Amino acid sequence: MRLTELLTDSDPDVRRTAAESLGKIGERSARHGLLAALKDHDPRVRAAAARSLGNLGDGASGVLLAGRLADSSEAVRVASALALSEIESSASSEAESLRMLHHQDAAVRLAATRALGGQDIVRFRGELVGALQDPDARVRQGVVAALGETGDGRAILYLVRLLKNDSSAGVRSEAAFRLGKLGGTSVLRELTGTAQADTDPITRVWARWAVKQITSSRGSD
Repeated sequence: MRLTELLTDSDPDVRRTAAESLGKIGERSARHGLLAALKDHDPRVRAAAARSLGNLGDGASGVLLAGRLADSSEAVRVASALALSEIESSASSEAESLRMLHHQDAAVRLAATRALGGQDIVRFRGELVGALQDPDARVRQGVVAALGETGDGRAILYLVRLLKNDSSAGVRSEAAFRLGKLGGTSVLRELTGTAQADTDPITRVWARWAVKQITSSRGSD
């Protein structure tokens, strides 16, 4: 196919346009060419290739996309994380994303949390729990979101701890939101206390919302 051939054109704008077009038309036969384009020296081409692989929804691309979470370009990291949320997750792509939670660059760790939180099946894992100690508040917030997406009751204990103790209002707000989705009446006392006394007004709003969610759900049972 002509568009696939253009992925190796000498002009990076042509390569980028070709990569974008292949994703838009859903040309599945272009998968190998797009995977090769993930290593293009131009970050715009790599980002376009990642987005198109996500559009193709090919789970076999997951491991290589997860590897791009450590790309030097933020645009590529974001595109790869979004692509991973659009394809069928696999054990290998999940493992690679989890591995990125230990990367020395906080931006890479943040991209990993976005990828994990957006995957169709997120499992409760020790690596996620360990990442709750990350020094970067944005990463901790992303991990809280991913833990919430697991739907696993074991996450509740950690969410309550963060709700009460984390120094970041963003993390506490995320914990309140996730407890509203995942928690039961056992967490109402902590949420009510946060709704009344947290120093951050947004966190108080989310805690009140979570209390309402839980009590409403209980009343409908």
